[in-house]
Amino acid sequence: MTARGKGAVEHSDGTADTSASPDGQPAEAQRLAVRLEYLFAHVQPLGRRFTLQEVVDGIREDGGAGDTTLSVGRLSMLANGKVPNPTIGTLRALARFFGVPTAYFVDDDVATQTMAQLGLLNAIRANDVRSVALRAATVATSSAHGLDLVRTLVERAARVADGTDGGARRPPEASG
Repeated sequence: MTARGKGAVEHSDGTADTSASPDGQPAEAQRLAVRLEYLFAHVQPLGRRFTLQEVVDGIREDGGAGDTTLSVGRLSMLANGKVPNPTIGTLRALARFFGVPTAYFVDDDVATQTMAQLGLLNAIRANDVRSVALRAATVATSSAHGLDLVRTLVERAARVADGTDGGARRPPEASG
């Protein structure tokens, strides 16, 4: 596990140091607040930020998510960096609600990876890549060559994403 030790504070660029936060709050509480804010800003299935009440209600409705007694006031304190050591039940409940691993809140590597994934999902939504993919799928189903072309593009995109694409190979040219 790569969680930062007591007193470490994480900056928006993912780096950490051991200085105290400017407002005197424990650095761990500030790190949790930054990570919660990232979730509020990037997990928006309703097309807008969740309210604190919606998060509390969602956790309560889930029942088995751990801490079903989380209040709006307590969540507000967590989100503002005023609570340095929430219970594991609270972290599990928040993780389940937002659809992230519980380790997101305590492990820097998991947090970095999760933030990157959420950022990519938001970029995809913003650029309406889904509509392009659907159009490509429609073209692909009209011919075997089109299907091969789309498969090649998807495979190359996966290699580029995981860093295993060594060269700039081009997909086969479409010829009708």
